[in-house]
Amino acid sequence: MTLKVAILGAGQAGIRHITGFLAVEHAQVTAVADTDADLARHEAGRSGATPFQDWRTALDTALELDAVVVALPHHLHAEAACMAAERGLHVLMEKPMGSTLVEGRRIEEACRTAGVVLMICFVHRFRDEAIQAKAWIEAGHIGVPVNCMETIASPRGSHLGSWINSPDLSGGGVLLYTGVHAMDRLLWLVDAPLRDVHASIRTLTAGSRVEEAVTALLTFDNGAMATLNVTGPTYPAGGTSWRSEIYGTEGVIRIRARQSVEIAGNNLVQCINIGDTAAQEGEHYNFRRQAEAFVHAVLSGQDAPIPGRHGLAVLEACRMIYAHGVDEPVLR
Repeated sequence: MTLKVAILGAGQAGIRHITGFLAVEHAQVTAVADTDADLARHEAGRSGATPFQDWRTALDTALELDAVVVALPHHLHAEAACMAAERGLHVLMEKPMGSTLVEGRRIEEACRTAGVVLMICFVHRFRDEAIQAKAWIEAGHIGVPVNCMETIASPRGSHLGSWINSPDLSGGGVLLYTGVHAMDRLLWLVDAPLRDVHASIRTLTAGSRVEEAVTALLTFDNGAMATLNVTGPTYPAGGTSWRSEIYGTEGVIRIRARQSVEIAGNNLVQCINIGDTAAQEGEHYNFRRQAEAFVHAVLSGQDAPIPGRHGLAVLEACRMIYAHGVDEPVLR
């Protein structure tokens, strides 16, 4: 069987999803929708898909669809996912799962009621360095995680679309656009629900309508604690920088996204430079792996590796930061 997939949204994420699915056996991109008609045609041309300017039209008229990738602006996530589920289509859902918990729960309920697979796009879980870190933790090589530091800085330029700077369309700023990945990594590696939050939220740019900097102190149900630092300036600030450190009772793991992962402690000392996979399979090989996992879940009838409840947990954690964050103007 070949899974026929529609890509709803051909922005930065949608383009990477198309590339990922093109490399997966038993998958075919048959429809691409984007409000930019030229972009939709260009991206559809890569796979012989039918272009659409309206994602609703794509769902209504695209024949024999089996699944959709929802890569639209955040305020459209719930409507698109629920409409797809009502048509019996499986859903690969870009982060965040919704702008609000109400939207996220609506998506999860719609997919559960329809009996379709719902998988959340926390694509960084499919990178080599993250997979290795998780394996070391599960093997007990650092003992029990106690203190974590998560720092991610990623400039938000015009290539991402103006909607990300609108609270009504995005639901939030850098935390919901970029910080969701960092929050997912913490919840995944610590493997415990978030219990308590102390946070501060700032803007960096005069006139910004959404937050561009977040610092939070987090405590988890198992006693682990973490600091979360997320920054997303709109001025030129170089490339993305992402670092994670997980200190346990027996050792520490340090992750440098797209660069390396290392462990040091009583049980194991090792450093692995990440580069061969990206060189051989492309910089965004994790999108191919994610697409493979989604296709496998659908065709095998198994649960998705990142189900809706994980997306809800991350969304709830981000909403806790917004609820408890102290928002003050930048000192000038």
